[in-house]
Order: sequence, then structure tokens, then C-alpha cells
Amino acid sequence: MKLLSLSALGALVLILVGCAGGGGGSTSATPEQNALAMAGAQADNDGAPQALRPRYVDLLTAGEKDYVVNAMRLGLDAVRLGEHAFAARVFDSAIRRVSALQEGSEQADRAKSNFVAEQEKWFKGESYERASLYLYRGLLYLEAGDVGNAAACAKRVQIEDISSKEENQGDWYSAEWLLALASLLQADPGTAHDALARAANFFSKQGNVPPPDANWNVLVIAEAGEAPIKMRQGQYGDELVIREGNCRTVRITVSAGEGTPPPIAVATWPAENIYHQASTRGDRKVDHILAGKAVFKNATDTAGDAAIVAGAATAMTSRSDTQSLAGLGLVVGGIITKVVSSAAHPEADIRTWDNLPHSIFLTGFRCPAGITKVKIEARDGTDAVISTALKEVNLGSDTEKRYIWTRLP
Repeated sequence: MKLLSLSALGALVLILVGCAGGGGGSTSATPEQNALAMAGAQADNDGAPQALRPRYVDLLTAGEKDYVVNAMRLGLDAVRLGEHAFAARVFDSAIRRVSALQEGSEQADRAKSNFVAEQEKWFKGESYERASLYLYRGLLYLEAGDVGNAAACAKRVQIEDISSKEENQGDWYSAEWLLALASLLQADPGTAHDALARAANFFSKQGNVPPPDANWNVLVIAEAGEAPIKMRQGQYGDELVIREGNCRTVRITVSAGEGTPPPIAVATWPAENIYHQASTRGDRKVDHILAGKAVFKNATDTAGDAAIVAGAATAMTSRSDTQSLAGLGLVVGGIITKVVSSAAHPEADIRTWDNLPHSIFLTGFRCPAGITKVKIEARDGTDAVISTALKEVNLGSDTEKRYIWTRLP
């Protein structure tokens, strides 16, 4: 009764305090309001673009466990709005956190626990998401003229792919293409040659992609289609299944300048198919990725059932107190094991970088100083034009460089 009275008294105090706060016209801010105000101030200090400010505030207030996936999404939105300096900062913040989630850290130990749901762990993404993060950051470095860091990011793409510890990894064609271009711009043709030689043998290659050229002064980066889709399957939802997002663009053609035919015309297939990278290990199809905690849950659940049945049978059929107690002990142990099993959370984590494209196209060309009109056509499997993007580049001299980013269906 004493405990019940204390609980009731505590509840009454909370009610009275709440009533006093509500009826007294208090203007004190809640913790949530304070957090939003601080995030808003930080967004202003960080120069968040107005169109992305609400998303940036969400990023700052959503918590660390979802920070990386939210930063990935926000960074790519910023790229598509042309806010490339802001995108680079957001991607860098995601990269720092991914790097911190390494073996031996508190979060790495937490990630191994059978009793922490996958959705509650700090997100660092599947290998294809981490590789994509470095690919986009490398392209932004390249655009900013930092070819050294662009090359480093290209190498990191392959490292993140290899980190899955599966055979035939490190086969991102776009990463070798980026490394080759960065190396050419650093007057290192040997490294560029080696990168393209490796890429030529990748199973991930989707078609003919023109090799990069250091003389290009216009680079085209075209994204097409929708991101890979993560789904759960299996008895406990423990199997992570990757499904393909929609993509109608099979290749693109780029023409620039006036005239028929235009003086500049190039065509290319995807430099990267992200769905392919998400759903394969090199040349081997992956139907699902197992979350090992399901084995633990199933084993403990089965063991608990067996102990309860055996213990009950022993207790009921025994002719001595000792055997009866032993049987009851088995029952209790079985119940405890069942409780442990029920506490395990084997469900696969399906948080995803959901605004990634299906495919990325990379190509370029050289054009004269002045204004040049550019037409980018998306073509389907029948080579019919399904979408056209019209762009314009204005070069003060033919030594300047311009980057065209576009989205296709």
C-alpha cells in the first residue's frame, strides 16, 4: 500500500504542476521548441539555402541514429538545386560519422547486439550507399577543381565496396572513370590508363562509356531513374531484399552547338547502375542479405520450447521430489530462454538513401568560348527519345570548365 500511495502522490503532483503551468499563462519553451530554435540558428549560421532550411533543421534535430541517412538525402537534394558548396558540407558531415562507426567503437559494439533493433542503431548504410556517398563527394571535388581529393574519393568508393567482405567487390566503373579523369588532370596518364584497364573488365559495365579526356571543358553528369528499394522477407523479417527502382533511360545522347548535324555529338551508356551494385556481389546475384540475429532468435526460441516440454514431462512423471524439482527447473529455464528470444530484434534495417538514382551517366566534350546550347536526350531500350533536357553553357574562355547536372526518367 505504501508504494501505491507514493505512486499516486507522485502522479497527483505531476497533474498539479501541469495544471499550474497550463493555467498560469507560462511562456517557457519546451525542450523541443528550444532544440528547434537552436537548430534554426545553426541553419542560419551555416548558410543553409532557404529552400533546404526546413530539411536542414530536421537533420539537426532528428538525432544521431538517423543523421547519416538524412544527410545523404539532404546532400543530394542540394546537388540537384545547384547548391553544391552546401551539399559538399553536408556530405562531409555524413562521411565523418560513417568513418567514426568503426570496429571497437561503442556504436560498433551496440550494432552487434542481439537485443537492439536494427532501426535503433546508428545508420551507416549498405556498402552501395557508402560508395555512392564518396562518388558524389568526389564529383563535387572535381567540379571545385580539387582533383587530388576527387581521386582519393574515387579510391574510397572501391574501398567501401570491398568492405562488404564479399568476393568480386570493388567494381564500380564510375569510380575508375573518375580516378582516370582526375589523374589526367594531374598529368598522371599512367594511373589513368591503369584505372580504365581495370574498369574495362568489370562485370558491372553497362555499355560503351567514352573514356574521360583532359581536354574536355564541359562535363555532363546525368542521373536517371529511382533508387534501389529495400524490403524485408523471412520468418522474422530478417532478410534484407533489394528490389529495382523504375528507370526508363538506357542511354543518353548529348549534342551541342548550332547546325544539322550539330558540331558536337556524343552518346554514352551508364557509367554506374546503382541497383546493380546494390543487388550483386561482383558477378554474383544476391537475393537477400541475412541478419544473423535471426539464427540466435530461432535457436533460443526452439531451445526454450524444448526445455519447457522436457521439464514439464519430467515434473509430471517423476516419483521423487528431486526429479520434480529438476523438471520444474527446466521449465523455468525454458521460460527464461523464451523471454531472451522474444527480446531479440532480428528485423532487417530498411532505412535507405531513397533519393539516389538508378543509374549515373558521365561524359563530356570540348566547346569554344561563348554561349553554347546543349541538348541532352534520354533514350529507352528501343532508342526512342523519352525526355530532353535543354541547357546552356557560357565560357569566358576555352580554358574555363563547366559542369552540367541533370535528372532524367
